[in-house]
Amino acid sequence: MNRASIDSVTDQLSRLLCLPNLPLHMKQQIQSLQLELRFVKMFCCCLKNWMAAADHENMHLGSVRNSTEGTVEASGKGLYNAGYRAIIGKDFKDWELLASNMLREVEKCKPTIRETAVSLFDLSSQFIAFRAVDEILDFIDTILMNLKDLVSLKDEVIIGSVKEQIEALEGKLRFLRNFVDFAARRCSKQDRMEDFLTTHVQAWARNSACLSLLCWTDSMNKDKEPQRNAMLPQLLLKIMPCSQAVAEMYLELLKSTPSDTLLMGEIVSGFVDSLLGNAGISLKVDLAILREGLLFALTFLVDPPKESARKTEFADMVESLVISVICSLHVAQTEDGTTKARNDNLSDFLEKIEKLKAEVWELFIAMPNSSESNFPRTNGMGFIDFLMGNLNDMMQYKANHIPFAEHKVMAVLEELSCFRSFLQDAENVQNDYQEVNALQTRIINLAYQVENVMNSCAISGIPIWHQIICFSDIQEEIKFCGTEIMTMKQKYNIGKQIAVTTSKLAHSSRGNNSKFDEDVVGFKDEANQIIDLLTSGSKNREIVSIVGMPGVGKTTLARKIYNDPSTTSYFHELAWCYVSQVYTSRDLLLAILKCLSVSIDDVKLSKMSNEDLEEQLRRCLLKQRYLVVMDDIWDIKAWNVVKQSLPDDGNRSRIIFTTQNHHLISDDEGSGKTYLLSPLIEEKPWEFLQEKIFHKDACPQELLEIGKRIVEHCEGLPLAITVIAGLLAKEKKNVGWWKQVEASLSSDSTTKGYMGAIELSYKHLMDYLKPCFLYFGAFRKGEVIGARKLTLLWNAEGFVNRNQRSCFEVVAKEYLKELNDRSLVIVSERSFNGGIKACRLHDLLHKFCSKKAKDEKFLHVLERSEDSDHILNPVKHDQYRLCIHAESTASGSLKPACQRVSSLLFFRKRDGYFYDDDDSYASNFSPDFLESCKLIKVLDLKSVYLHSGFPKEIVSMVHLRYVSIGGSFTEVPASIANLWNLETFVVASTKTIYLPDTFWRMKNLKHVDVSEMAIISLGEYEVEDSCQMDNVETFSSLAFTQGGNTEKLLRRFRRLRKLKCEIVESKKCRRKGIQFPALASLEDLESLKVSTNGSHDQVFYSWMRIQFQAFNFPTKLKKLTLCKLGLPWTAISTIGELLHLEVLKLREGAFRGQRWDVGDEEFLELKFLELSNMDVVLWKASYTPFPKLEQLVIEDCSDLEEIPFSFSEIEGLKLIQLRRCSYDVEDSAQQILQEQRDSGNPEFDVLILH
Repeated sequence: MNRASIDSVTDQLSRLLCLPNLPLHMKQQIQSLQLELRFVKMFCCCLKNWMAAADHENMHLGSVRNSTEGTVEASGKGLYNAGYRAIIGKDFKDWELLASNMLREVEKCKPTIRETAVSLFDLSSQFIAFRAVDEILDFIDTILMNLKDLVSLKDEVIIGSVKEQIEALEGKLRFLRNFVDFAARRCSKQDRMEDFLTTHVQAWARNSACLSLLCWTDSMNKDKEPQRNAMLPQLLLKIMPCSQAVAEMYLELLKSTPSDTLLMGEIVSGFVDSLLGNAGISLKVDLAILREGLLFALTFLVDPPKESARKTEFADMVESLVISVICSLHVAQTEDGTTKARNDNLSDFLEKIEKLKAEVWELFIAMPNSSESNFPRTNGMGFIDFLMGNLNDMMQYKANHIPFAEHKVMAVLEELSCFRSFLQDAENVQNDYQEVNALQTRIINLAYQVENVMNSCAISGIPIWHQIICFSDIQEEIKFCGTEIMTMKQKYNIGKQIAVTTSKLAHSSRGNNSKFDEDVVGFKDEANQIIDLLTSGSKNREIVSIVGMPGVGKTTLARKIYNDPSTTSYFHELAWCYVSQVYTSRDLLLAILKCLSVSIDDVKLSKMSNEDLEEQLRRCLLKQRYLVVMDDIWDIKAWNVVKQSLPDDGNRSRIIFTTQNHHLISDDEGSGKTYLLSPLIEEKPWEFLQEKIFHKDACPQELLEIGKRIVEHCEGLPLAITVIAGLLAKEKKNVGWWKQVEASLSSDSTTKGYMGAIELSYKHLMDYLKPCFLYFGAFRKGEVIGARKLTLLWNAEGFVNRNQRSCFEVVAKEYLKELNDRSLVIVSERSFNGGIKACRLHDLLHKFCSKKAKDEKFLHVLERSEDSDHILNPVKHDQYRLCIHAESTASGSLKPACQRVSSLLFFRKRDGYFYDDDDSYASNFSPDFLESCKLIKVLDLKSVYLHSGFPKEIVSMVHLRYVSIGGSFTEVPASIANLWNLETFVVASTKTIYLPDTFWRMKNLKHVDVSEMAIISLGEYEVEDSCQMDNVETFSSLAFTQGGNTEKLLRRFRRLRKLKCEIVESKKCRRKGIQFPALASLEDLESLKVSTNGSHDQVFYSWMRIQFQAFNFPTKLKKLTLCKLGLPWTAISTIGELLHLEVLKLREGAFRGQRWDVGDEEFLELKFLELSNMDVVLWKASYTPFPKLEQLVIEDCSDLEEIPFSFSEIEGLKLIQLRRCSYDVEDSAQQILQEQRDSGNPEFDVLILH
């Protein structure tokens, strides 16, 4: 082989570039060689095409082509062979010499290439012919790629003037390429399109190729700078010159080409830029204003209003104006008279366009003034911070969505920053000026309007001319507000004086060190009386009903009884279920079962039918003396739901109701007793308040009288006292603060009594907490809300401060803790370390929250039931947040028009989430109404079971940050990648979900939660960096199949903090064995849960034990749960070596074998250990095992003989909890208890649940 073709050499270079451990200098050489050869190839291809299209042979061009190819291919032979040796593993022999020789030969060819390229500008356009549009597009793509690489690789040495010409050429080519593709595939007039291609586009493509070759040959040649600076701009003008004939053809093609708004925006914007860039003249009119005027006119012409009596009139007028402007811009600048006429014509155009805008505004838009808008009034500064962050993201990631306003967005950001400063200054200065307050409201409304208009720019279907007019209106409002701010600052000296202390606390409540196991204060006598009722009387099952008005303390009293040692020792099983008005039979059954000592995996419970749950509950309680608390029960139907599952074995089992219904017992056929709980009287309210604030300490003398006067406003209701206590406790010894609270309670005539106490507590919340609290109003009264779901929603809504150094999850948890410290939320469930896992609002607080949210226009709740179906017939809803509460049997389809809704949350009462036989609601629900919800950023449809697949309407909601859906579908469409803003993706399904390859493009995604299992392939991406999901922090539940792809999959989630995964059993695994997934690459992983999904557990356990070799855990792991793995106990020592592990849960045969030996220096940081359903018999431990252990939970380990006595040496041990263990294990726990007490650890306790 004497020569190597250019293609073969470039292919070889590409293969070389993929070799691992390639030296940096060699990598740079290969990239430079690739660039040079691509330009040479393009030059030779151009000559070949031009010669083939010509009607006679051009001897000179043929000679140039042969000479260039021969020179390069001759020197390419050695380079090709060197590359081959390197690929098969041999040394890079003579690489430096061969690469330098190739580059030198190309440099020799450049003068001839340059001379030829210049001469080709004057050749006939027929000297190049493309047979199809795709050929033209490929040719333009080649030019663009070469220019991009030229600037990228030669950036430091490329001459400035050449770089400017390259950027200008790139802009023109991108527009030309987009326009040709856009029009060719959509234009209805193909003959005109073909004429446009042959008459203009082919010549422009040839000239572009020639100009790109000149930029390449001259990129580092300073000697020819004067000649080049004179020639390149003139040659650039020959590419896409915008004459009147060309402009008319553009307009004709645009008008005959229907398309979506976003693509149309890019095309029209590129056309206008090309038009103005080719004008080559100095204009007296503002170029930005002229650009916007042309954009408005063209988009109005191409995409006019659908229905209008003046549609034709407007279209004719606009087309005439546009043609006139294009002619003015194209006329050469020859004399002063022509220039003056042209500028007069442009000024006349802008004047007429402004008049047209005003008419169009009145006819088609007419938005309300920002002072009259229906936007939220809460936490305006927080919203502006959120908006500014979003606008910055939009500019960074999706600037092409706003082609007409990119420069304006930066100006809006600057103005918003100034407005926020004013709001902060006004907030810091105590004032009751009506003018200032009105301006603050107007500024906040303006910010919401900015969000609405800017988000509309990214929505297909909203005409660009509509967006331009709305944006102009926003600019006028910004000017008005700016002027008003200056006036208010001068009039009231805002921003100049030192901020005075307002009536709010100057600090947040984050420093509060409340105990997470709050002691239930008060009700000592009442509790003793009810305990007597529970432990005496008939042997038959009985109900004790605690009856009282809202806020009187029924739940508090029941909790005190439930936790009392005499109760826990008397009853074998205790369970608590929260009923409220939104219960389902399934929720009640699950709540009771999860409290019992029987060990049943949550996943198994979730897959049981309602009938199976009822039978499971009955079996668990059979022959057991139990106490079940049904908290906040409203009618006897809830009792009837669970009644048959609660056996009456004549062993004094008891049920406690807490209710407002005095007649609830009489509605049941069984026997029962009623305990009437009245508001606190005499000294008890004050005693209750003292105990809440000071616990066992005495109240300072100077606060006694003030405190007694404060508590009078609470009307004896423990709830109101508790809320006020949360407010006073922040400054519990500050007399001035207490007096201020008293004065506020006494002065507000509109909210007297206990509601006044709640209002005051809300008023003194920090601004960032108010929207978090009001958001509880979106949920149904009495609903228990998961803390994770709540904080994710807060973050998606923009309530969580982005600018803090901590991650949003930490900050959001602090917000929730602050609300709990203020006694505004009730904690329903906590984690072992005191963190809040679930919470709810008291009914009175929910009532206040709902009303305040409505008054503040924060959110709107639609109630829908069988007899109110008409409420959701097609009606326009312009609320910012819309929450829909529907009955399960409501039969009508949901049809609200939600064009301006930002958040849509759907809640419904449906008995049996996935297992109800009555699917009438699900079958009637149609997601068609989502078609109008283009601006939504929060969508919660999890409670709606969708049978028809993943809603196609969702993928067009490009502003979505949070989406949660439920259904029976198995696939997520590839177009989900359109949701570039999406951060949280939740799917509740009973089936495995297959995520598309495009999932890897969702770079903003942070949280993925698939209830069953998610399977995702690696796709066909060759460049691993393009697939990195560096923002994903949590993923549940990810499927791992055995093979080489698992490690590659995990490497794409390098920043995962929390992972739940399932190892998928397969026949292939059984043949080739299984390995525990290599997780060490997840350097930030803190929480991990690993299980298997095999249906034949015992078989899976056995073969995994045989094949298992070693664990591979990340070093930062803090929490580990292993389930159904059947691993050998010898492998656990690797887990014991993890330096940061604090929580370890071993469930359902995670390890198999009769003996577990805990070695020395293992589990040094472990605080919580759970063993559930394990077959271990002998548990041996060193002298000081688990030195920092605080809690040990053992459930359903019937074979275990004893707990190692060395646990008595653990100084920080607080609790051993046993469920369904042998008497020997219980006895060993009691021995440990005695030893701990003898050693001076009074906080340690043993809880035995049978």
